[in-house]
Amino acid sequence: MKDFNNLILLPGPLCDERLWAAQTKGLAGSARVITPDLTGYRSIKSMADGVLDQVPGGFSLAGLSMGGCIAPEVVARAPVQVRASRS
Repeated sequence: MKDFNNLILLPGPLCDERLWAAQTKGLAGSARVITPDLTGYRSIKSMADGVLDQVPGGFSLAGLSMGGCIAPEVVARAPVQVRASRS
């Protein structure tokens, strides 16, 4: 799939890819859904850097709760990579 079909889903605190299981299943074949591991980071800024370390090229981005706080930080660090963002 091309870069623009990558969708990064950022969960809230104490959540993981299971939060987005229904969306991941529903988007199968339309997008490559990635839920980065956000454990082990101490700040929103370090999580944003960690997201960028874990994802390929261009992508769309959505976040829930804490993920919604991380999304603008990701956009600020890599505006060219982010095709669309929702939080």
